[in-house]
Amino acid sequence: MLEVLLIALIGAVVLLAEHARRDRWRLHQERLAAMLLTSLAPVAVRGEPRDLLAWRSAADAARRMFPAAVGAIERQTGEAFPFSREVIDEAHARWTAEWLAWERRHDVEFKQRTSALESELLDAGDDTPAGRARLAALEDERLQTYQQRYEEYVRIGNGLTALKEREKTRV
Repeated sequence: MLEVLLIALIGAVVLLAEHARRDRWRLHQERLAAMLLTSLAPVAVRGEPRDLLAWRSAADAARRMFPAAVGAIERQTGEAFPFSREVIDEAHARWTAEWLAWERRHDVEFKQRTSALESELLDAGDDTPAGRARLAALEDERLQTYQQRYEEYVRIGNGLTALKEREKTRV
């Protein structure tokens, strides 16, 4: 009889310990999910294209390191972790709009600068190789500035498209 009671007591202790272990694991997962959400939520809310891409590698690392927590987040939200398709679409639209606005400003600025330089050269009667070189340098500056900005536009745009494609395959 004492042996049965001792076995029952050991069984009860083992069950309580297992229950406590599961509770600690669940609590750990909940805290981890909360930490992941609070660390990446501000980035998602701002939707700044460069920030989304900068945080992508951290989010990928979190996905690899904490698959259970990330899976729980995705099941609860119904969205891919860390950025929903809507956030990525909005960031891409904002990025494109910013590019178009910049392109217009750039064009107007260089037209004004070119016009001012041409007027200055005309007023000075400076139709010399030096004057033409100044115009060519201004045109080169316009093209270089445009090319640098366009390369960034394409790189970020492609990164957002790739991020959207990756997020589409999840959940």
